[in-house]
Amino acid sequence: MLFEQPVTSGIAGNFVVPPASHNAPPKGAFTMVLWQPNRFQSNGELVPTTWDAATQTGFAPSNVSLAQLGFQDLSGTSTAQIEGATVGAYINSVDLPPSTADQKMMITPEFIFTPGSEPVPFSSTDVSLSGALDLQVPTAAGKNSYVVADFLFKDPNGVRISLGVKIFRNGGADTTVGTGYDTPSNTYMLNSPLGADQTYVTLGSGSATNTGATWTGYKHFEWSISEAQFVSALKYLVTTYPSVVKLSDPTQYVLAEIHLNAEFHTGGQAAELGWSMQNMKVWTTP
Repeated sequence: MLFEQPVTSGIAGNFVVPPASHNAPPKGAFTMVLWQPNRFQSNGELVPTTWDAATQTGFAPSNVSLAQLGFQDLSGTSTAQIEGATVGAYINSVDLPPSTADQKMMITPEFIFTPGSEPVPFSSTDVSLSGALDLQVPTAAGKNSYVVADFLFKDPNGVRISLGVKIFRNGGADTTVGTGYDTPSNTYMLNSPLGADQTYVTLGSGSATNTGATWTGYKHFEWSISEAQFVSALKYLVTTYPSVVKLSDPTQYVLAEIHLNAEFHTGGQAAELGWSMQNMKVWTTP
């Protein structure tokens, strides 16, 4: 097992806001990360909030005062939740600075491997890299609100590539494979819809598939990437970004980071997204 979502005592020590603290997220620890500073607080950090965020995330902590932080101590505020074996978040564009321009908002659970201890999943040809999680997305608004599970790899030159698994897009399942470049993280991406296209990602047994409809109650999502699929993905990225992504040898890539990319782009319009997750795991076989 390369990673298994831990059980936590609450949100304290497990949540960070890098734009406010001016520190990078910790390595070697499962952490919830907010990439937008809180405009309602001079230090940019979140504050304790005890409203019933379960109405939007589906997750009701037993002790909200220890499990929740929000932009304000008000009902409906953007909120992160961490308790026991569950994490969740509700994000609402009203908490962003007023603007007609496109803005991005996300609270993401992630695990960054400690430098020097990153696994090399595809060190042999018979290996598959698998991931699984249990997820519910009860709330979504806006045409560009979505959830993607990401494996982030690095080559020896520090080039970052992400293989994403598309799980949810509000209003209609995204059934196409797509590439892109994420400027803030300097990452070259290839995202595949879970179940709809298995060129680069294989749907796991008993897994739910990519959807465009919200749901309440945890669904199990599981997928795998074979060595051959990883090589195909690398060759696709080398062809698409030839001046940057140059290596198609799978043994040259370490698995650097795992995260659930649950976010929206406003396009100048109102947007929201509420979700909760349990049992995130990553492993290789055989």
